[in-house]
Amino acid sequence: MSSFNMLELLNNGSEENENKKTEKIARFKTIQININELIPSEENFYSVNEEELKNLKDSIEIFGVQQNLVVKKLDSGMYEIIAGHRRYLALKKLVEEGKQQFAHAPCKVENEEDSIKDRLLLLITNSTARQLTDWEKTQQAEKLKELLTEYKKKEKLPGRVREIIADILNTSPTQVARMESISKNLTEEFKQEFKEDKVNISSAYEISKLDQDQQEDIFREYQDKGNISIQDVKKRTETEEPSQVTSETGENLEIINNEIVNKDTGEIVQQVVPNYLGQTVLEKIKDKVKEITIDEMANIICEKCTGIGGGNGCSGLCNLALLCKYTNRHDTCVKWLNTKI
Repeated sequence: MSSFNMLELLNNGSEENENKKTEKIARFKTIQININELIPSEENFYSVNEEELKNLKDSIEIFGVQQNLVVKKLDSGMYEIIAGHRRYLALKKLVEEGKQQFAHAPCKVENEEDSIKDRLLLLITNSTARQLTDWEKTQQAEKLKELLTEYKKKEKLPGRVREIIADILNTSPTQVARMESISKNLTEEFKQEFKEDKVNISSAYEISKLDQDQQEDIFREYQDKGNISIQDVKKRTETEEPSQVTSETGENLEIINNEIVNKDTGEIVQQVVPNYLGQTVLEKIKDKVKEITIDEMANIICEKCTGIGGGNGCSGLCNLALLCKYTNRHDTCVKWLNTKI
């Protein structure tokens, strides 16, 4: 599903949403708010390009603010910015230049707590409205995973979360898996270096595969040398994690989340059968098929596979996982069962 379709689904996906369009509009009121009463949202992790900000400032000075900021009133009486952080910064710069006519910003005040859908729309809009850094994409992937997981509990959303995130960010599911590893495992010191673009995403991912003590050792080396070589990091990961895979064609491969991946291109070369589908499980499947049909067994396995994230770009239950899409998962499972039983 593309981010365009995702936006369409979020905007029009439910009958309840359609019936509440008038109510949605009524949730907002537009007022002029002094910029000193506005505070950026803690969820705004996007960097600001100074040249783009200057261009926006010049545009606002000539044409005014063409799009309202969206804010939410806090208990303190201040207003948290939900959308429009760059417009806010541009207005601040104009006021700092002595142009007091820009001291107030036109704002839509949201009177209710942001819904999951509102936050998703904001994230997806930001992903298409600007060129994101790798750190921003990693942060966005983390927040999208959290929100989409919650959204799927309440609304029908076809496809696997990781694949949806990959489409929204215009990247591969494997790259999203790398981002997840960085978010979960990279130390705060290296995250800061990654944020400041002093460590690239490839190095950040390799470092995230090390344990906490090893990362601290490497960080001390990094501070002493002033830089870090991805080859040095790989030596550590290869020593601790023999997950490197060689190929007859000389491709640079490794195992990531039960996928054999070409490290140079990010392409999934082969799905690895996870250890939870060992010979014992296969024997149980063969025994069970004596009692039920292959079609029925495929339904059971598909449910299990989807529940733990199988199929294309995920962990996979079988060696046909690369062929498995959400729409053809049952047929693929039947085909696999016929080769095993």
